[in-house]
Amino acid sequence: MRKEGPHGVLQVTVDPGGAAMSFRAILQLILIAAMTMGPVAPVPSEYARPNTSQWPRRDDASLSVMNYNIKSLPWPIARGRAEAIDAIGKQLSLMRERGIQPHIVLLQEAFTDHAKAIAHAAGYRFVATGPASPSESAAPPLGFSYASAARWDRGEIGAGALDSGLMILSDYPIVRSRKIAFPAGACAGFDCLASKGILIAWIAVPGVSEPMAIVDTHLNARRATHVSESRADAANVWQLSRLHEIVMREVGSNAPAIFGGDTNVGQAHARKSAFARYPVLGPNAKNGLKIALADDAVPPRFEAEARSVLQRNKDMILSRNGERVSLRPVRAWIPFPLETASPLSDHTGILIAYSLRS
Repeated sequence: MRKEGPHGVLQVTVDPGGAAMSFRAILQLILIAAMTMGPVAPVPSEYARPNTSQWPRRDDASLSVMNYNIKSLPWPIARGRAEAIDAIGKQLSLMRERGIQPHIVLLQEAFTDHAKAIAHAAGYRFVATGPASPSESAAPPLGFSYASAARWDRGEIGAGALDSGLMILSDYPIVRSRKIAFPAGACAGFDCLASKGILIAWIAVPGVSEPMAIVDTHLNARRATHVSESRADAANVWQLSRLHEIVMREVGSNAPAIFGGDTNVGQAHARKSAFARYPVLGPNAKNGLKIALADDAVPPRFEAEARSVLQRNKDMILSRNGERVSLRPVRAWIPFPLETASPLSDHTGILIAYSLRS
């Protein structure tokens, strides 16, 4: 279904619907806020008046893709985020003025209406959003033993209080999209408050003979869940296996595709092993940031943070060639750094530029 959303942005959806926030969910949000809330960080002045001389010149790549977890958590989980979200939209708009905006943006933790308005602020005409609520399953997805240990005071009982927070913004037409929610119980700890799942958008990229599949997700965290690491790992591993299964089913193994998201794989052995066992785009996927660093295609001022992103092994952009389309990462940079005095999020916003042959 296609419909005009707020500000004239074209919303592309498949399965509508949402969940009203219950009194129990509100109590859970207040609980997580009490356990995790920190001080409000001011938005630094350089984002109000960004130093555009630090940005690359006009980008002539065939396709550029950015991935960013923007930490747009609602009150009372987070405070003072509106100013930072406004700054993200403004910076993307300034990038557009310079002609270096990413053609496609993948967002995570875009939970609030304020965050969803970034698309309009940054000038993106086409938008797809992720699942609004968890799906149902006949049996506990991780087994009865796992389900019986669920804790209400860690947000694990009841439907997700928030939507998935996933968004794909595009300068090019989204010809169709698919949003697939993980079932209730396929999560661990406070991450269960969000409706985990996958968003896939097929985008008509100019010069490409077939729509390109773009996949966005945000998988279960570890320590931030406030449950045992083994329990959090079990949820992440299940989600990785499901992600691989869904992408192989919905996209196939021969179509051109780009994956981005916050995988939360990190350096945990169980997660790294599962990520290798269930490669989201198949065994021939390329990590754009890794290739750009190896080819000296990252500006020197961004190299250190780019290497930190690879070491953290959570935020990533992967690509896969199709039978008639090939994608080659040609450069990368960091439009939204984390390693600065006052970052706009608790993640790095990374951008990969590709050359395309079709």
